[in-house]
Amino acid sequence: MADPLDSDLEDWADLESREWPSLLIGNGLSINLWAGFRYDSLFTSATLTPEAEAIFAELGTTNFEQCLECLHHANISLRALHESTSKVEQTYAEVRDALFETVNDVHVPWGVFPQATHDLLAKTMNAHRYVYTTSYDLSLYWSHLQSSEQVNIIDFFWAAGRRFDPLDVEVHRSGATCVYYLHGGLHLWTDDSTGEDGKWTSADGRLLDVLKSNYGPMGTRRPLFVSEGTSAAKLRTIRQSPYLSFCLEGLREDESPTVLFGHSLAGQDAHIAAALNEGRSRRIAVSMYPSGDDHAIIAEKARIRRQLPSHTVRFFDSTTHPIGDPALLISAP
Repeated sequence: MADPLDSDLEDWADLESREWPSLLIGNGLSINLWAGFRYDSLFTSATLTPEAEAIFAELGTTNFEQCLECLHHANISLRALHESTSKVEQTYAEVRDALFETVNDVHVPWGVFPQATHDLLAKTMNAHRYVYTTSYDLSLYWSHLQSSEQVNIIDFFWAAGRRFDPLDVEVHRSGATCVYYLHGGLHLWTDDSTGEDGKWTSADGRLLDVLKSNYGPMGTRRPLFVSEGTSAAKLRTIRQSPYLSFCLEGLREDESPTVLFGHSLAGQDAHIAAALNEGRSRRIAVSMYPSGDDHAIIAEKARIRRQLPSHTVRFFDSTTHPIGDPALLISAP
């Protein structure tokens, strides 16, 4: 086993023989599939107001979450000084909305997503009992629906109208894999008038083509995904949603050995680390990209171990895992 204080990363083949009931997926998987999911690409494609662009420039970043975090703290400061927050709140909303629109615009097109990749992602999910994801793109959702292999995957949206019913969450399917979208998804909605959460569906998988038309200025439904810049702000949004609260509580209650793939447990996701730290000590396998920078790898190992102090943490080379294969990168049409 690789020493967590050195730069060695284990091969996934040395770990996969152990039982890993739970899988937590971050944006690293999405980036491995489609370069457009990188934050710098999202920023380049976004349509931002001059005010929003000025915030990004002042921070020297292309990361939407960092910009939102800055605006969040500006709002707190102005409130404490009894100054108007209207401009900050307006800019915050503009950045948040630009993020949604840009993720939608740069999303991997349905027509170029290989069937073999659908099958691989679905097979990987199906091999675990619980799958959690903080990504809100459609890659996992599509693959769940479009796999040509027999899979047993559920997502709790089985009430009438594809709604989530917090009083109807008992799993009746034997051996089913439960998928939890911790930060929501492009395919999910929340209704301001009823407080209900649900999901959109499309018979041919081309959901991206109709998403924008689902949200009109007079409608009460809005997208259900978490784009706030701080963990505290994310947590507030999660608590306002019956479905997202249910998902986070599921992660908190899960004490199974867990694989983290493509998730860095960065400061903006402190609530995810806190949920993982609930309950008893267990094994956690964390993927890391082999950057070739030994010092950076050692520092990252130390940081993640500090995030998960009570667990037995092992680090593996992400490219040795089936869903981390660099060959999965989809070429632009």
